[in-house]
Amino acid sequence: MGLKKRKDCTQNNNIEKDFCISGALTSKKLLEYIPVMILTNISVLLLVSVDGLVVGNLVGEQALSSVSIFYPAIALIGVISAWVACGSATSLSAAMSKNENSKILHLKHTINFLTIASAVFIGIAQIPAVHLIINSYKLSPELHDLTWQYAIGVMCSMPFGLISNVGVYQLQIIGKMKMLGVLALIEGCTNLIFDLMFVKFFRMGVAGAGYGTLCANLVRSFLTVAYLAKKTGLYKCHGAKINIHDIKEILINGLPEASNSIMLAIQSYFMLSIIIKSFGEFGGAIKSCCDFSTNVALIFINSIQSSARPLISIMNGSEDYKGLRILIRQCVLLITGFIGIFTAMIWFFPRIVYRIHGINNVPNGAILSLRIYSVCFLLLGFNTLFRAYFSNCGQAKYSSILTIIGNSTLAFFALILSKSFLGSDVWLAYSCKELLMLSVNLCFYWNKLKLKANQVERNSTVLYMTVKPEDAIAASRQIRHYADDNSYPPKISNRISLAMEEMVAYAAKSQNNQNIQIQIVIRFFKDRAIFVMLDDGKCIALDSNNKIQELITDNYGLLKKVAKSVKYQYILNMNYTIFEF
Repeated sequence: MGLKKRKDCTQNNNIEKDFCISGALTSKKLLEYIPVMILTNISVLLLVSVDGLVVGNLVGEQALSSVSIFYPAIALIGVISAWVACGSATSLSAAMSKNENSKILHLKHTINFLTIASAVFIGIAQIPAVHLIINSYKLSPELHDLTWQYAIGVMCSMPFGLISNVGVYQLQIIGKMKMLGVLALIEGCTNLIFDLMFVKFFRMGVAGAGYGTLCANLVRSFLTVAYLAKKTGLYKCHGAKINIHDIKEILINGLPEASNSIMLAIQSYFMLSIIIKSFGEFGGAIKSCCDFSTNVALIFINSIQSSARPLISIMNGSEDYKGLRILIRQCVLLITGFIGIFTAMIWFFPRIVYRIHGINNVPNGAILSLRIYSVCFLLLGFNTLFRAYFSNCGQAKYSSILTIIGNSTLAFFALILSKSFLGSDVWLAYSCKELLMLSVNLCFYWNKLKLKANQVERNSTVLYMTVKPEDAIAASRQIRHYADDNSYPPKISNRISLAMEEMVAYAAKSQNNQNIQIQIVIRFFKDRAIFVMLDDGKCIALDSNNKIQELITDNYGLLKKVAKSVKYQYILNMNYTIFEF
């Protein structure tokens, strides 16, 4: 029997019902996750950028420059945090998407070990690294002392920041989005309050901003660990052992983000050196305002990327490539909307960014610099999304190599542009670098996704569907018609139809709501089939010991008998069910 071409939807001409996959579930989940992630990333903005805002207004332009000068060191130290946090999130999401319970236990133990070990390593390794970075700038004695005053508090905060960063991803994976928002708000407000208290009332100068960051990180990490230990099972490993293979997997999965972070740190260092040569010490203040604008843009970019990351893992694990394309398209549209508006604001009102940093007399070159720099934000957003996609789809090596090579071109572009008669042209280097990386990413994305879809096609026929509860019977009928048209055994299609009707009915019944979003992928093989369903209904059930999640519907016993296997997870506030027939 020859396999037919993959179908994206099914339609009954008589009833005129269309069950094409719509992306309604992923759009709903993105709108649910993104606001909470925005709050989380606002706290990151407050944690990183509020120091510059406070010292710029209360201490002066030179103090603002010292904060900007220390930023490459923060970025370099933060590489390990990004590596461990993103690698852990990717590995754990992938294991959950495949329902590998034993793997999940071992991963949790390994993640906890890596978090502590990495925090200790950061605390020690950062000391010589910071010495080398600050001394290499050959700053004036006054600016050198100011930079070190700020550095001490921030350096003490870095190990606790790593613990918080890992906790952010863990809470997102298990769907604790409200708690993420609460912790983010607490951290951001705490940093602002302590900054103002130390700088304004205790008159500690730029050092007060560093110690404010330390206090905020201490509060956030303590609350995060306390919540994870008391309210979740992420610290409960039930005797699982640390697995070297799991450590390797986490580090490989986190490599693209780590590569990006280390290249950002290196390029920030070299760019700052070029900018100081072009604009003098005031270049540090310009860089600080540009970094602030980047951090505001990253609030939206990282919120969308972080919200999509676990959904990408689930869809890739279930081989839902049609849904994956729709999800990426939705994220692209969201990034375009948010960042397009923000970039327009920078172009029309650039002086506001300088004024909120306490700089009122802004040279024309500084205004033009900020406008030119903002052009890169949209390109940065697209590349950030692609990096998350490739990390979750087993292409970490490609993403890491591109990140290293692409970001290394920044200094090259900057050196060429710095020779122009306008010093502000140097800021175009960021857009040139992002455009180069985006071109490569687009080519690789289309070829890789098409290749994966073709591989699935060669072995099976895939049916993608979006079903509303009230249309379950019609959709069930169409599944049987589809199987008949493609000569698949009626026994298998009848069992799939039964499972689909029961699962859809339960999703609606559990919420007492017909507005449940349901996305289905059915893979037909010659003599078997795999049925995958995602829905945002209530968590199906817990067993009597409240430990193991178990699939229970009105006809659960029957479904279990007709299916070869049943796997179930409640992940990201969604039911994720896999039947094999």
